[in-house]
Amino acid sequence: MSKLLDNIRDHAQGIELKGIKKSYGSNVVIPELDVAIEAGEFVVILGPSGCGKSTTMNMIAGLEEVDRGSICIGQREVQDLEPKERGCAMVFQNYALYPHMTVADNIGYSLKIRGMNKTERMAKVAEVAKVVSLQDYLERLPSELSGGQRQRVAIGRAIVREPSVLLFDEPLSNLDAKLRHEMRIELSQLHERIGATSVFVTHDQVEAMTLADRIMILNKGHLEQFDTPKNVYDKPATVFVANFIGSPAMNLINNIERDTPLWQHCHLGLLDSASGNEIIAGIRPEHIEIVTEGGMSVAVKYIEDLGAYKVITAVLDCGQELMVSTPLGLDEAHPETLRIAFPAEKLHYFDRQSGLRL
Repeated sequence: MSKLLDNIRDHAQGIELKGIKKSYGSNVVIPELDVAIEAGEFVVILGPSGCGKSTTMNMIAGLEEVDRGSICIGQREVQDLEPKERGCAMVFQNYALYPHMTVADNIGYSLKIRGMNKTERMAKVAEVAKVVSLQDYLERLPSELSGGQRQRVAIGRAIVREPSVLLFDEPLSNLDAKLRHEMRIELSQLHERIGATSVFVTHDQVEAMTLADRIMILNKGHLEQFDTPKNVYDKPATVFVANFIGSPAMNLINNIERDTPLWQHCHLGLLDSASGNEIIAGIRPEHIEIVTEGGMSVAVKYIEDLGAYKVITAVLDCGQELMVSTPLGLDEAHPETLRIAFPAEKLHYFDRQSGLRL
């Protein structure tokens, strides 16, 4: 491992947000946020537009002031420090490269501003270029690069500073689907190699699920769940997470009357709750079984044939729609009805009033 990578790994610092609050006038963006990120961890902040994810990152970076609370990077409180004093480096959505500078000059610009001599600076640039696979492009201008290559320049410019924290603000959103896939793999491999504490903002759940050690899911500034991708998917903490993670999203069934067939099919007798209408039952589309006997009959409204699998929109007797995903396909092109079953071990239950997992 190179000296540069050793230094970045050694410099990695944890981040702790304590009672963070942020408003713009009367608009409360972050009501209160408490979270701790471990040194060397790759954390993705995920949520819909306007949930406060970019604001949270900008407060860590020092680009937004904190109204109340504290931010610690390592053992230092940094909420009152200038961005350049926090030990963070940021990779932006629009790359923010200097168009008249070569790749080498873009990567090494911060070192030049810092006063590092040219020999030492270019040696470090060359080392970074190998890390981000740009050693053959150092004399090119940004206009001569692909979108993925420009993004690697931006990443190289960030890591050349040997930051204690790397911040990524939706860095893949300008790339096409194939390049996003390739860059996800590259970012994951890069993190394995450099070991920097990384915070990555996105609204794309595929990026979150494939990149993160843990995912921080925000909803209107509230922390819904902070957990591993597997736990976020298998054990969503709230109705919001259950509905937000997964494509198609989890089916959520409301107003289940006691001792009805639907009550029995949702296995609500296994719970101690007094009433089914106080419970939301959830099941993922791929966990619904299509059966030939037993189960319950549903009307088929629409079928999307996606090649490897089909997504079926079905309708329960109560009128509620369900999404059923099956890799096995159907014998008929468009059957009018199906028989389905809910395996008890695949069901999730949530309190209807609080939205919390039971």
